[in-house]
Amino acid sequence: MENELERGMDMENGGCSAAGYQDVNVCIPVTIKPFGEVGNAKTQCIGKAVVSSDCDHCPGKPGGVCKFMISQKLRVEVPVIFGARAEIGEASVDCGYAEEVKSCDCE
Repeated sequence: MENELERGMDMENGGCSAAGYQDVNVCIPVTIKPFGEVGNAKTQCIGKAVVSSDCDHCPGKPGGVCKFMISQKLRVEVPVIFGARAEIGEASVDCGYAEEVKSCDCE
């Protein structure tokens, strides 16, 4: 049931109390900003070093870099607290057939 109403006796104030309930959906936009931090690189030598006496420059681009990509699927846990605040408007009363008295000229 989407909305309910509970009623009971309010013995302290001599009347009936009521509490209304309404189910609502609350939405909070969440932005996931990925980040990456690099750890220490591990280097492993493959084969023997090559010594050359007749080379005046090394192959490749001086000051160049090698780029590659590593991807990893992640599960991101986002703790969120949902809640709501209630605001009320001005109270009104329906008196049935009783008339509202504008002024009283009693003597």
